[in-house]
Amino acid sequence: MKLIIDQSLDHQDVEITIKCGIIDEQLERLIAQIRLYSFSITGKKDGRSHLIRLEDVYYFESTDNKTFLYCEKDVYECHYKLYELEEHLANSHFVRISKSCILNIAMLANVRALLNGKFEAQLVNKEKLIINRHYVQAIKDKIQF
Repeated sequence: MKLIIDQSLDHQDVEITIKCGIIDEQLERLIAQIRLYSFSITGKKDGRSHLIRLEDVYYFESTDNKTFLYCEKDVYECHYKLYELEEHLANSHFVRISKSCILNIAMLANVRALLNGKFEAQLVNKEKLIINRHYVQAIKDKIQF
């Protein structure tokens, strides 16, 4: 793979062109990440709306019919339902790990097996989440371990 960067003050916007023979799985993941780079999501905290870059989100969690997004230090309320986020983020680093949680695997530090087929995910901020056994295969497919 060849990477060419043309930096100039004459350029108004960032433009990314991919030239390839075929789009394989690895290239599809790269394209999905590029698409998500400019995507942000609105989160509410203390009565104020904040634009949060998707790559800063550690995970989404639903409790009491509300969806929250968790960043390194802050938690925001999100107006999307988990199924809407799951559909929108299907070709990204986000994967459903339980009925109530979608994880950004880019924030995953390690995974270890627990009893009953469940796994424990430790994030880069040392927080731990449980991967329900029904979703283990989905995360294995995403991170290919």
